[in-house]
Amino acid sequence: MSSKPINIKKAKFSVSGIIRNNRILMILSLIISFGLWIWVAVEKSPIVQTVISDVPVNFDLSGSIPEQLNLQIFGDQNFKVDVTVSGKKYILASLDKKDIIVSAVTNYVDSSGSKTLQLKCSAADGSEDFDIISLSKSYIEVYFDIFKQVELPLQAEFTNDINSYIPDNCILGDIVFSKQTITVNGPATEINRISKAVAKTGITEKLEKNTTLVPEITLVTEDGSNLMYSEIDGESKDITMSIPILKKVTLPASVTFKNAPANFVSEPLKYSVYPKNVTAAVPIDLVETMKSIPVTSIDFSDITNGLNTFTVSAADIDGIMTVPETASKFRVTVDASQMTSKTVIVPASKTKIVNADTNYDVKVADQRDLTFTVIGDEDAIKGIDANDITLTADLQGIAIDESSASAVVTAATSSGKCWVCGKNDIKISVTKVE
Repeated sequence: MSSKPINIKKAKFSVSGIIRNNRILMILSLIISFGLWIWVAVEKSPIVQTVISDVPVNFDLSGSIPEQLNLQIFGDQNFKVDVTVSGKKYILASLDKKDIIVSAVTNYVDSSGSKTLQLKCSAADGSEDFDIISLSKSYIEVYFDIFKQVELPLQAEFTNDINSYIPDNCILGDIVFSKQTITVNGPATEINRISKAVAKTGITEKLEKNTTLVPEITLVTEDGSNLMYSEIDGESKDITMSIPILKKVTLPASVTFKNAPANFVSEPLKYSVYPKNVTAAVPIDLVETMKSIPVTSIDFSDITNGLNTFTVSAADIDGIMTVPETASKFRVTVDASQMTSKTVIVPASKTKIVNADTNYDVKVADQRDLTFTVIGDEDAIKGIDANDITLTADLQGIAIDESSASAVVTAATSSGKCWVCGKNDIKISVTKVE
């Protein structure tokens, strides 16, 4: 069996063939032309200038001299400058303000006051593809100072004569604010010049009743100069101002009692007040309902058997403004002469401590016997002994710590016809709760 030789034609690369192929020539021409265009655009691009507008000024105080001296910037920090740059046209075409950093030099700020800071500019990434030619401003004025915060009491002021708006036989009571003080923040130099905080408002109509208004809060300096950087804290701005209108009345003086046994609530102890009447100014909306003016409230633990005398200053009458016609003092006599008394001995260990600060564990550390006087109807107190007496040390509103050593004890009885007179001090132990 014979086989025929296979004739394989070898492909040969032919430059002349490529030259004669118009399609290939066209593609090659496009590639070469694009490359030449890129080369010319990059290497032969003209040098031009352009202005990058509104580049923000950065303040980096981290680790700076001002930060170490506790100096802060007050006032406007949103400085912007226009930066003129130079470079190849194709580079500047895509340049933006984020590609440039303008910084304020704070190296020489070592005290409070307005400071002139030099501005320096550079490429954000350190690039040298373009040059910084100039800035629209080379310096800025910035105020530095130590931060200070103060609480200032409010003072009421009226822009017109308030007395002309108060009805006859009435007077103006003490102005009441929804918040008695305001918080002011700012540079220490300015804060130290503030003399007062004023809540200012005007009156436009007759004040026939208690009136609540929203005043304008103003900070006043000692020299009358303006404050540029101090601010009233946001929570201190929404303050209301209540203007109480009080009417002059003359009413009988009366007394109220605290911790009265049940029987003495319905049948109070006899008492007398001298002078008998009080001339006072009371809230105008309460005039119609007031039958007397309580000059004091007497705790039954302060009443002994017999005649008890108490002296009350007119200035101490709660909720009432006394007027000049009223005596400066009142004498109150409480008659418990029909009552009898009995001494009862109660162990201090029976004391119950209430309303103590939850941060502390408070215990009775007293083993003594305490002496109290029970007062009441003769028949009612016969059967009273130590088992009928409860002792309480109320620490409500009393600040304590581990150095506290004593507390005031009051006593009470469940009998509605008796009360316990007197108070005692007991030893306590106070331990911080971990």
